[in-house]
Amino acid sequence: MQRVTDTSSAARFTSGFTLMELMITLALAGVLLAIAVPNMRVFGQNNRLTAASNDLLRSFQMARSEAIKRQQNVAVCASADPTAATPACSYGAFNGWIVFQDTNGNWQPDGAPAEPILERHERVDPTVFVRTDNDGIESFNQTGFANPAGARSPTRNIVLCDSRGVHLAAGSSTARAVVISPTGRTRVTKDNTDVTNALGVIGASCP
Repeated sequence: MQRVTDTSSAARFTSGFTLMELMITLALAGVLLAIAVPNMRVFGQNNRLTAASNDLLRSFQMARSEAIKRQQNVAVCASADPTAATPACSYGAFNGWIVFQDTNGNWQPDGAPAEPILERHERVDPTVFVRTDNDGIESFNQTGFANPAGARSPTRNIVLCDSRGVHLAAGSSTARAVVISPTGRTRVTKDNTDVTNALGVIGASCP
């Protein structure tokens, strides 16, 4: 007896996309890309700002705890070349920085062994702009308090931003501020009012 094959079922499973199905798929992919690409860009910008500001926060906290532990002044200062064999303070914006023991209290690193470099932080991503008040240095004493002005005026406000500038977006600032109190307490904020106030103290625009 002759065997009968269901050719309609086979054809149904081997057929490809129709032109209409392909056009709908491409249209949906285009819509998804249009939504995802800007969001990914903002996500990357926020991550860079958060990483840089949290690194600064950690360095200030480390300097404060080391000052208490060592019973010596410990300072954090901006450095144009923090990875140099003998890094120096640039007394400018915290694009890169070092943490050092300031034994003689002259607000500059004079070299080991008396004044060792405790930490070096390479320069932040070039898309991140940093604005700093005063002399781009902060010093902590043996009690953990921030030292008053001496050979240099201490930094108390730092703002980090990118090409978006400083404005409110989705309930938070598009920038970050690192604020240091006279008691030595350091915090990072993305509250737009706090960031704007810090930038006002600095007296500069960002970027």
